[in-house]
Amino acid sequence: MIDLTYRSFQPDDFADFHAIASHCSVVRQLGRWPWPPQEDFTRSRCKPFEGQGFVWAVCLEGRVIGSMAVTGGELGYMFAPEVHGCGIATQAASHAIQTAFNDYDWPMLNASTWEDNPASAAVLRKFGFVQWQTRYTRTPARFPTRVQQYRLPRTTWDRLRTAAQ
Repeated sequence: MIDLTYRSFQPDDFADFHAIASHCSVVRQLGRWPWPPQEDFTRSRCKPFEGQGFVWAVCLEGRVIGSMAVTGGELGYMFAPEVHGCGIATQAASHAIQTAFNDYDWPMLNASTWEDNPASAAVLRKFGFVQWQTRYTRTPARFPTRVQQYRLPRTTWDRLRTAAQ
């Protein structure tokens, strides 16, 4: 288990977070982030989330290495390229899903990945997310591309957690 910490974003997180958002390979996997990177946009995300759900700065050894969020019942995340493939997204997603189902009355969580991001799809499937739809969409960092949409009912999560114990 990697020693990650989770907390609300703060303005002081700008440098670390903008460095992550300055990688095209990261931003092209996100639905709403602009490319090329825009400092004002990143600054707008470096503050505590005030909506329904949560957005965490994911930290390793005191440094922001990514974000994990569940807002309005939708799971989303982004991580610095140097930590891809290390199990961090899986560990943080497990914590986020558990928090979302424990602290909110959502009957289901949703998530999506681009068709060309099999690693992210694998993270979702580990937790019982099932793909239910594929559609084309356009984002600031991509031309129209196929997005795969996933769902995880609370009942599936509860069943899988009980079976694992």
